[in-house]
Amino acid sequence: MNLISIVASKHPVASVMVFKSSQAEVTRYFDVDLKRGRNKITISKLPTTIEKESIRISMIEKESSNTPLEKSRLNYLSDIVCSPADDPGYDPTRYTLRALELKRSGLESEKRLLDAQAEVMVSYARSLTGEHASLNDIDNFLSTFGERGRKNINEVLKIEEQIATIDEQINEALRKKKLMKGTLNTEVAAVAVADGDMTVQFQLIYIVSNAVWSPNYRLHAVTGEDGKPSRRVALHYQASVKQATGEDWADASLMLSTVATDTLVKKIPRLEPVKAITIVPVSSPSLISQPPLMCRPSSSRYRSPSTTGGRNPSGNDLTHFRVEPDFTNSQKHTAEDDIIALSDDEPWDTVSKNRGRKILPIPKVTQTPMTLTYTVRGNSDIPSDGKEHVVTIVTLDFEADVEYISVPRLDPRVFLQCQVKNTSEYRLLPGPVNVIMDKSYVSRTRLPDVNRNETFDFTLGDDPSIIVLYERSSKVTKEGTKAFADPLDITTYTTTITAHNTHRFAIENIIVRDAVPTSADNHRIKVVLQKPQALIEAKEGVFVEANESRGDDEAKDLMVKWEKEQDGLYEYKWRINAEDKVKFETVFDVKAPSDTKYSLSNFAIQGKTA
Repeated sequence: MNLISIVASKHPVASVMVFKSSQAEVTRYFDVDLKRGRNKITISKLPTTIEKESIRISMIEKESSNTPLEKSRLNYLSDIVCSPADDPGYDPTRYTLRALELKRSGLESEKRLLDAQAEVMVSYARSLTGEHASLNDIDNFLSTFGERGRKNINEVLKIEEQIATIDEQINEALRKKKLMKGTLNTEVAAVAVADGDMTVQFQLIYIVSNAVWSPNYRLHAVTGEDGKPSRRVALHYQASVKQATGEDWADASLMLSTVATDTLVKKIPRLEPVKAITIVPVSSPSLISQPPLMCRPSSSRYRSPSTTGGRNPSGNDLTHFRVEPDFTNSQKHTAEDDIIALSDDEPWDTVSKNRGRKILPIPKVTQTPMTLTYTVRGNSDIPSDGKEHVVTIVTLDFEADVEYISVPRLDPRVFLQCQVKNTSEYRLLPGPVNVIMDKSYVSRTRLPDVNRNETFDFTLGDDPSIIVLYERSSKVTKEGTKAFADPLDITTYTTTITAHNTHRFAIENIIVRDAVPTSADNHRIKVVLQKPQALIEAKEGVFVEANESRGDDEAKDLMVKWEKEQDGLYEYKWRINAEDKVKFETVFDVKAPSDTKYSLSNFAIQGKTA
């Protein structure tokens, strides 16, 4: 039998597909010269974390790589075995270090020889005297001595430079050895039967652990010649890849997959019968000591109609109960008679003596798992060092809609908010985004899961050329008392916001957000919005004209809407001309009995107002 030994670490990896389950599929190719008859091929120094069941070996003719030899009756593979190697202490840098140290030793020997030659010349020169040599002989010797000496010095300098270079290579090899993660302690053996002498190519595919990837992005935006942010933005779709498999992926084709290999379905699941069982009420003293059942009423937020113009909850509204899902056990461990069904309108205290049985989880929406594969541009070098290496998948060009947004009560700056529609063919996976504006780092945000034709937002920092002033004043008045009625204190709050655009161009969409309080005790404390009047009857999410809120004579283009009406959150939107200044007001009353003390939470002005 012809024995062939291959050290895998001496051959490059052809391609790698990294999965989301901390695993990767590696493909290697080896050229092998087979002899007629049986040939045993042993491929050693493979990763210790290799999945034995995933190993696939194919034998392909070198001349036509599309002809698998195992389909031939005369040329085939057999007796494939994967096992730990006999030498567990394999060091992939050992041979490199040994070669470098031998080369260094040879150079040092040459240097010692040159040093000895120089010493002989110096010793001979010291032995010369006028008694044994003429002046002419001494002059000739000194010329030869100088020429030989300079040549000796140059050769020594060259050797010292070579030694310094080798020392750097040794230090680099030692550094890589220190950074190397993972071990190579697996070998694969196979017997190839050939009908004659031939050169074939072996394809080895296997799955290894300790390899992960995650998406990340870099978004680049620029300012146009007119000073406005350009609508064109470039999104660099990247991935961070790190691995500690024990083998370096040098100059390899890299693919990234969202598939998790450990969640692949091995068989079609089998449904079990589902039955509804009547629950009989039981009164038992021990029921008090039992843990509460996993049922709870759904809560709803109560809001006074005077707060934002909403409606009172109906007194006939039913309280609904839902059963908490219990995923601690799989379906196959749940017997039919252990299931209790609880309808939405069934009182919770009708639980029967079957309370010890498992409650049927509420069905949830399920979806076919997403499967995406990305090919990294060009080949990649990912060493087995456990460090993150960033690779580029693609660069995408988008158009962005820019808005100017300010929340002056918290921060008087105006921020540039961009909305982008994903018009590419790629699905953008969740991941961090570094925002770069005019080649300067602006911020770091996070991108959600964005499918094709969906939109996402990001911030381009603040615009110091738009100045916002936020002011608030209040006054207290007494409301006249009636018989058997408590006197009321009415506190009127007036919020004034001034925006000054110092740009030489108009701002089409500037948005200012604020909030009016909502009452947690509508029986004693009431909040009444006075201005803008249009907001009182407005529907949530719909802009209405709010011209009466303008503090100047030009009452136009000012819009207002509820962002979240039940929380009192609203926003103004308008167009501000170049080098223009606008002012608008919001007024509301807080009514409370004179003997009642209250506070407005989250109402302090945190940003500088001037």
